[in-house]
Amino acid sequence: MPLPRRVKNAYYGWWVLASTFLLGTLSGGIFSNSSGIFFGPIQRDLGLNSAQTSLIFSLVRAEGSIAGPVVGRLVDRFGSRPMIIFGGLLASSGFIALHWVHNYLLFIAVFVGVVGVGKSSGLGQVLISAVNRWFIRRRSLAMSICITGFSSGGAAILPLITIGVSTIGWRDVMLYSGIFMGLIVIPLASLVRHSPERMGIGADLPFPEEGKADEQPVIVDFTVKQALRTKSYWILFTGSVLRISLWGTISLHSVEMFVWKGMSPEMAGLMFSLMFLLSIPLRLFVGFLGDKFPLQPMMGGGMASAALAVVAMLLLDGNIAVYLFVALMAVEQGTSSLNWVSLGNFFGRTSFATLMGLISVAFNIGMLVTPVYAGVIFDHTGGYTVVLVSFLPVYLLAGVFFLMTRKPDAPVSSRQAVYGR
Repeated sequence: MPLPRRVKNAYYGWWVLASTFLLGTLSGGIFSNSSGIFFGPIQRDLGLNSAQTSLIFSLVRAEGSIAGPVVGRLVDRFGSRPMIIFGGLLASSGFIALHWVHNYLLFIAVFVGVVGVGKSSGLGQVLISAVNRWFIRRRSLAMSICITGFSSGGAAILPLITIGVSTIGWRDVMLYSGIFMGLIVIPLASLVRHSPERMGIGADLPFPEEGKADEQPVIVDFTVKQALRTKSYWILFTGSVLRISLWGTISLHSVEMFVWKGMSPEMAGLMFSLMFLLSIPLRLFVGFLGDKFPLQPMMGGGMASAALAVVAMLLLDGNIAVYLFVALMAVEQGTSSLNWVSLGNFFGRTSFATLMGLISVAFNIGMLVTPVYAGVIFDHTGGYTVVLVSFLPVYLLAGVFFLMTRKPDAPVSSRQAVYGR
């Protein structure tokens, strides 16, 4: 079959995946992962200490804890596209406005109330939820590709932001980034549709079991209440919250941590970007494996790698500590998408965004607390040793919870999948 015809006849979920991947790339590079690059310049420009600067970015996470369940409920009911457009335009306008903000309190208000609300509303969990609606059989691979978009933004866009901040300044970088994102978000969001059923096409169903070719596979969809009654949800909930809470500090303080180890700010920014680049092939690899093998060993292995990264920073000095930290944390990031693959595998599609939003309430609170904690410790001790020592057992505990996760028994109300429904 000629390639153009293959593309035209391809399952529409791949178009949704392509759109969410690109949106995730832009969101990850411009909004989510750029905090570590902007941290130092904003701190010096506004005359702040580390704790005050950490508070700016941490309050965005606190806002996310409030928005998470609301956004999840709206996505489950109305679909992802309107939320992506609203959130993308709002976050972009906030970045543009920050170009002219010089007051600390006003900066917090715009960053949290405009950029943060926009990112939470349309450029985070909404993208993952859109993909979960379209994929069942290839869920692990598809969701890993989608989440790889956020890492791709860190790998492809952060070097440009690092260079831009060091040449034209962080204010101009925010201005031009906001304008670009505002122009691109509507065309990309237009490709995202609510679900295969609403388009009148079949879902990406699992293959029938051997010997049961005439039977349609059953799609298990939990309601929110059914999921909350299972032990599996709360074990996955706890492991996810522990992991992502610590990532709030790693993502914000890594560049300053590398500078603490003796690197220049420019080199530290590039090493931070390298962490995302190295995680990309692993994300895709574990996504492929996740459709065929159990997820628990890979998730637990990611936490063990993060713990080793912390040990390397504690025991080694200079650039070698940074190199090992970057490589080992790339493994942790490479397996992180399996959190949400597990959620989709365990509880289905119809309530996924709401269940993810409930988890986000807790981990966003964690991402509020841990970066401020790290900033306060740095202001008092001049280093990150105490922070890293306290993180080590938490990573190990998160690994234990991930190893304990098990798929729950299907609820009584499980429905039979019907093509074209």
